This record gives sequence, C-alpha cells and structure tokens, in this order.
Amino acid sequence: MLRVHEKGKRMAKVLNSGIAAISLLSLLFLCGCGASRPPNYYILHSLQSEAPGAVKAGADNDLSIGVGPIKIPEYLDRPQMATRSTPNRIQFAEFDKWAESLEKDLTRVLAENLSILLSTDRVVVFPWPESMHVLYQVTVDVAKLDYTPDGKATLVAGWSVFGDDGRKLLAMKRSRLTVPVQSTGFEAVASAQSRAVEDMSREIAACIESLPPAP
Repeated sequence: MLRVHEKGKRMAKVLNSGIAAISLLSLLFLCGCGASRPPNYYILHSLQSEAPGAVKAGADNDLSIGVGPIKIPEYLDRPQMATRSTPNRIQFAEFDKWAESLEKDLTRVLAENLSILLSTDRVVVFPWPESMHVLYQVTVDVAKLDYTPDGKATLVAGWSVFGDDGRKLLAMKRSRLTVPVQSTGFEAVASAQSRAVEDMSREIAACIESLPPAP
C-alpha cells in the first residue's frame, strides 16, 4: 500500500511539472506575440525637400494649376510597400508601410513639385471649390510604381493636361521612368520612387511651359 502511495506522489509531481512547463511555454508564446517589432512608415519627398533652392526664375507667378484626380492600381492602394519579385508576382512588406494613402501622398508631392518647377503658389489639389478656376488641370493614371530586387524603382504613368477649367484636352503623354535605388532598405526605395515622381513632374512642367499662352 505504501508503494502505491509513493508511486501516486511521483506521478502527481510529474504531472504538476508538466503543467508548469506548458504554462511557461504558453506565457513565453504570448509575450513573444506581444513583442513583435513595430512597423516603419514612409512618405514620398518633394523636390523642395531634395533641393530647397530649385525654384525657377522668370516663370509666370499667376499660373493657376489644378492637380488631380490621380489614380493608382488597386494593388498599390494599401499601406504595405510593394516589391515586384517577378513580372507576375508582388510581395508586400509586413513591417514597412506608407504613412498615408499613396494616392494622397503622390498628389501632394506632384502639386508641390509643379509649384516649385513653375514658380507659382497657385496650385491646388483635386477636388477644389467650383468657384475656383484653374488655367491648367493635370490628371495622372499610374500603371506601375514598383521596386524590383535588382535595385530599381520604376514609375509608369499616363498623364494629361487640360485647359479651359478641365474642358479642353491640351496634351496627353506617358512617362516611363527607372531610378536606381542607392542603398538597401525601404527608406532608400521611397527615396528612389520620390525621384521618379520628380522626373515625371519635370516632364509635366516642361509640357505646360511648351503650351501656347492661354487667351
């Protein structure tokens, strides 16, 4: 009878040890889940951020420009930053995200770039009040804004310039731009994509400057 009692005590001790081990593992698992690293957030930067003295001399300061609407593909309409690993495969970064809607970020940066390149403060973003009349309206349809593992940021976008408060098409063009990513990490990717947007901004500004004077 004593042997049975001692055996029962040993089994109870083993069982209690097992329960304690399971509890410890569960606690470690929960702590691990709660300690996942916070995400990094990025925005595009404008020409002003990269070259504060880049205002062009002699431009028409009364030039009024409306920017937008700007459309982006649905796969880019999300916080996670995208990498095109193959022509048919997109990967999204779990811990590297846009700080705001990419569409809004792109619209704001393009507007600021055009304001600098054309030396005018009269730049508004879509939608603007009906009472406000703009000399030119710029719309953009982004087809691709990607980063590829070979170290390049690519921007492909069709854009149009309208006159007469958006009622008259004056120009329709397409930008295909590739910018090298200068270092590793998604901050360098965001910087390269910003430079691609800057290059497109220059093409749009040059187009507007080439248009005949509005009546």
